[in-house]
Amino acid sequence: MKKIEFKKIDDGFRTVHPNDPKFILLSLFIGKYRFPKNIQQIIDLLESVNDNSKTWEEAIEPYSDDTLDIGYGSGELDIQENTAYFFSKNDEESFDMPLQELIDVMKEWKGFMS
Repeated sequence: MKKIEFKKIDDGFRTVHPNDPKFILLSLFIGKYRFPKNIQQIIDLLESVNDNSKTWEEAIEPYSDDTLDIGYGSGELDIQENTAYFFSKNDEESFDMPLQELIDVMKEWKGFMS
């Protein structure tokens, strides 16, 4: 089962929706990147950690934090040992997924938004 799906709404507006409420943080993280250039920057950041050319801390240093914010303070993304951890700050469920799977989903999103 896919964790999320991409939808095109009236007037070409595009959104990302979780297929299970458990993955709301994933959809919020992906959906905040709307333009192919911004999406590619995140893909590059994630790939640099995945291929061990940078540590997570080095990769996100420009963001001045140890994690990336998700959905206006709903949660945080942290990467450890090729696993993406989505930590909730609210009622949403925290979960983890393989880093490569997150990269693949971001690439799908970029293609959908292009």
